[in-house]
Amino acid sequence: MRYCPHCGKPVKETAKFCPSCGQPLPASPATPVSNDSHPAKGIYDTATAKLNQYTGEEGAVKVNLSDLFSEVFKHHSKDEANAIFIAGTKTTTPALADVSDEWAKPWLFSRILVGFLLAFAALLYMAVNFNNDKAIPGLILVGAFAVPFSGLVFFFEADAFKDISLFEVVKVFFIGGIFSLVVTLFLYQFVTYSTSSQIYGVLTLKDSLSIGLVEELGKVLIVTYFVSQLQAKHILDGLLIGAAVGAGFAAFETAGYIYSAGNQLVAVAILRGWSAIGGHLVWAAISGGALMVVKRAQPFKFSQLLDARFLVFFVLAVLMHAAWDWDILILGNSYLKLILLIVVAWIVVFVLMSAGLKEISHLKQQSQQE
Repeated sequence: MRYCPHCGKPVKETAKFCPSCGQPLPASPATPVSNDSHPAKGIYDTATAKLNQYTGEEGAVKVNLSDLFSEVFKHHSKDEANAIFIAGTKTTTPALADVSDEWAKPWLFSRILVGFLLAFAALLYMAVNFNNDKAIPGLILVGAFAVPFSGLVFFFEADAFKDISLFEVVKVFFIGGIFSLVVTLFLYQFVTYSTSSQIYGVLTLKDSLSIGLVEELGKVLIVTYFVSQLQAKHILDGLLIGAAVGAGFAAFETAGYIYSAGNQLVAVAILRGWSAIGGHLVWAAISGGALMVVKRAQPFKFSQLLDARFLVFFVLAVLMHAAWDWDILILGNSYLKLILLIVVAWIVVFVLMSAGLKEISHLKQQSQQE
């Protein structure tokens, strides 16, 4: 099924204009997706093309990772960093005509991550070499916040509209992260676990699905509040708001796990730290972006959460979360499972980012016609 990117109504695959709103539709690919060059590429192209249909766009999503991260290893001045941080205010939000529909090239997130890692190493040195217990709280905090917050800055840099300020993002990170945990704990009151989970601590598929559904639902409910409160209108905004809630959820949850790890504190901090790049941060971002695929500039309605375009992405987030928690191995290796799930999650994110960039082109065309 193909959907109009302007009003969200179903349209025929061959239609050039939407019969409901009359807006021009993006052209279908001139040639079908080729799956002959390489099996993995064929699977990627087919999967992203199928997902792309639910965003209202067509064709496989092409992402040049070397170009996307090309600015990371280049020198940047403090003024460039400040220019990024002051985006989103009344005086710094660009007009639609000045918004670029090209892929962003984020870099500031990498500097923040390096700063966190240096702080973690220094605190670890204090705790181990000087037997300084006072360094432990800082170690927990830095270990828990490093990757989620750095990943959030990546989404902030990638939001081409630049219409949400860093102040608002940080507010969503803290308030949204904490209250999504509160909502999740409330929803857990309605969940029962299997005997194997209660006695042996081994999660069955049913247990994992329950966890995935509860936690993703808890986060998306908070995302809907901030989407309404910030009057978000674009897919890239939804990705950013979702990432902020997910990053806060991940940071505070991880801090709790590190705190209760005892002698395994450092090992837990490192494992949950690097793996956070493909966990709550991106799962919530996916739900936030998918919500905006349905909502666009309309007021939020809970009925939008029942739209097939949102549900496809939300169910994917739940399934990835469930697979993450499920006690299964891939080729006898638990890390391989996590890496695979991280890759899949970011592919879904890139599909939504691509749709968000194409949305800019559609809005510019619409503005010119008016």
